[in-house]
Amino acid sequence: MKKHWLRGLLLGVSLALLLSGGVALARGLFLTVDKGCVECWRGEEAPTESQYILVLNLGGWNASLPIWGLITIDGEVWIDPYQLSPDEDPASETLWLPCEWLENGLITTLGFSGEATVATNGEPGPLGEWVFRVWQENPPGTEVDSAEASWVVAEDCAALEVEFVPEPGSMLLLGSGLMGLAGYATLRWRTGE
Repeated sequence: MKKHWLRGLLLGVSLALLLSGGVALARGLFLTVDKGCVECWRGEEAPTESQYILVLNLGGWNASLPIWGLITIDGEVWIDPYQLSPDEDPASETLWLPCEWLENGLITTLGFSGEATVATNGEPGPLGEWVFRVWQENPPGTEVDSAEASWVVAEDCAALEVEFVPEPGSMLLLGSGLMGLAGYATLRWRTGE
């Protein structure tokens, strides 16, 4: 029994890493987008899903806690923290943006039925990297859960190479758990010979 302690340790650590990686991937609040780049709407033709429309999906929240959102464009806060009030879980919302803000234009499409209405006044422009962050607090000021989605708004997405990158921490946990299980299988196979 004493000579197989390493095998037991490796199996235990591997299963713990797999479990924590799975929990990280399956945690509550999520926010996703259907593409990494969306072209700005030039106002010439109706927006279509393939060209100008971005679909945001939000779900997995605790219904007893408020959901807050914050939007940045190229690192600058565009919409200050505001409370979201989605109708159902999960919720989906579509978004399309003009290539240039209209003077004193209002954008109200972001927010999952939230109360954020923003006078754009031309600054910052819609082109660039958008980050939409949502979170829940309990008590106020203490973050319980959060999620984030990012995308690029460009005049021509074909000129950019934008790809989705999975959440690194979760992928690392799952990968190291799988490597540990492979190591366990190798040790077991070697001792069987």
